[in-house]
Amino acid sequence: MNNETPYRNYYRQRTANQWRKIPAEIGDPSAIRPFLAGNWKMNLIPRAGVALAARIFDFCHDIKDVDMGFAPPFTGLSTLADYIEPDFLRREYGIGRNVFLLAQDTFFESKGAFTGEISADMLAAIGVDRVIVGHSDRRANLGKYFGFSSSVARRLSKEFLTHTLARLKQRENIEPQVLATIEHLLHEKNHEVLKGLATFLENELNERAGESDDAIQRKVQAALRNGLQVILCCGENREARDAHETFKLLDRQLRIGLEGVARPTMPEVIIAYEPIWAIGEGAKPAPLEQIAEVHDFIRNLLMDLYGEQIAARVRILYGGNVKPDNIGDMMKLAGVDGALVGSASLNATDFAKIIRFGLSD
Repeated sequence: MNNETPYRNYYRQRTANQWRKIPAEIGDPSAIRPFLAGNWKMNLIPRAGVALAARIFDFCHDIKDVDMGFAPPFTGLSTLADYIEPDFLRREYGIGRNVFLLAQDTFFESKGAFTGEISADMLAAIGVDRVIVGHSDRRANLGKYFGFSSSVARRLSKEFLTHTLARLKQRENIEPQVLATIEHLLHEKNHEVLKGLATFLENELNERAGESDDAIQRKVQAALRNGLQVILCCGENREARDAHETFKLLDRQLRIGLEGVARPTMPEVIIAYEPIWAIGEGAKPAPLEQIAEVHDFIRNLLMDLYGEQIAARVRILYGGNVKPDNIGDMMKLAGVDGALVGSASLNATDFAKIIRFGLSD
């Protein structure tokens, strides 16, 4: 990367089939403002969340040229909403209208027997501005904790199938093919086949037990319908990256996720690219050239779907081990408009440095 200071407000233009940033006057309402969002995940009780936000604001007095977002757990939303009231933030910190409350997820139905879920209109009612949809934790990682895959695998054990076969034989009108299949699997010569099938299905379901593209699309629609802006996440796992299927996967995720989002509504959507292999303890952020390549791909896809004018203005964030020492170089990239920050957003000093990228301390 070059040594230029990254722009904090800018326009974006496409010339000679390339996107580039052009510096804008700070405060120009037609300029693009970066968005730095902290996803606190399942951390911090409400009072601790307010204390963290207050400490971050202490370091970010009078920072008005970028948007800041805070995504506490559901339990902390109301408390933080009361604290980040714009008039209070303006009096105390010289900020306010550029601070946004984010929810980490929503559900696509408005009410009903959906124990544990939160609807978009409930979030809007307590002051949430934007909602994260399709985060990698929900697309993939949480599937490993739900237990569905191991439950299926247990049903392929010899003991379970023996008991099931005895039970089914006592019933009437059982399909003969079902009994024949179970008896075949229980034959001693198929013992290793049964074990292999159980292992295969457990691994396969671990990978696929998260939220589907269709469920994410319904969440996008529910959020927009209730006046919430959307941060739509997308990203590939290590297997897709190694198989050179990143673009194919992102194309599918975004086309389905944005299905039904009309052109006038698209400015209410922010895209976050978060490669799953770059997230978590011990992982490394994606190389800058890969970030640039993927952001250009996403922006060109948006141009195909919504036209060049909207594609130029839609903000595309990067997420995946964003730190104070790499945010500046990331923000120099023509396609990057901010970051969805995980662990570093739980440290007031680090997240404040990320918000203050390009400024002298």
